[in-house]
Amino acid sequence: MLPLLRCVPRVLGSSVAGLRAAAPASPFRQLLQPAPRLCTRPFGLLSVRAGSERRPGLLRPRGPCACGCGCGSLHTDGDKAFVDFLSDEIKEERKIQKHKTLPKMSGGWELELNGTEAKLVRKVAGEKITVTFNINNSIPPTFDGEEEPSQGQKVEEQEVGQEDEAESDIFSIREVSFQSTGESEWKDTNYTLNTDSLDWALYDHLMDFLADRGVDNTFADELVELSTALEHQEYITFLEDLKSFVKSQ
Repeated sequence: MLPLLRCVPRVLGSSVAGLRAAAPASPFRQLLQPAPRLCTRPFGLLSVRAGSERRPGLLRPRGPCACGCGCGSLHTDGDKAFVDFLSDEIKEERKIQKHKTLPKMSGGWELELNGTEAKLVRKVAGEKITVTFNINNSIPPTFDGEEEPSQGQKVEEQEVGQEDEAESDIFSIREVSFQSTGESEWKDTNYTLNTDSLDWALYDHLMDFLADRGVDNTFADELVELSTALEHQEYITFLEDLKSFVKSQ
């Protein structure tokens, strides 16, 4: 059994990224907020299932397609408008793309990518520190007409703000737990200590333990930059795949 730490940012927000560290191969988990982009996306999550089988119905043309190419698909004016919109959207997203290639992490961290999941690995004096995060659902939705916070919430936010001003760390440890080596998921059946009630001396030692292994404010800043660039890259790829899908129907 090896210790795991689950962290979230103090100043950066509530979005997540996983952090694991090991000695050797002891995992830490850290939740860090990727910096939100300023652009507003035109639509939210879209789930589409495509297949070779088509159910007969009113929307399925009989005989040649509407555009006359003879493929048997719809190819409606709406499809064409959708493709044109996606083409313009891709161009605009590429214009505001800050990093054409993913930024590098300092401190000897090596990056491994598996789709939307990223893994950072660093070896220090025989120890292997692994940081993992997934950019899916990393940008929280924004809603118009949100309710004003209550008086109690305002007081709590003020206290948190004063606490943050007194401390220089831009991320915090939320939970501490022992998890088995090799497990990819955080098991809630293992005892987990919430740091809200943790002795501050012990908490400071845990933060120092991470900093000695390269998980400090510099790392947090660079991780936000990397995760933001990866999310934007994946979003553009999604738009391109969606455009190809619509064109193929």
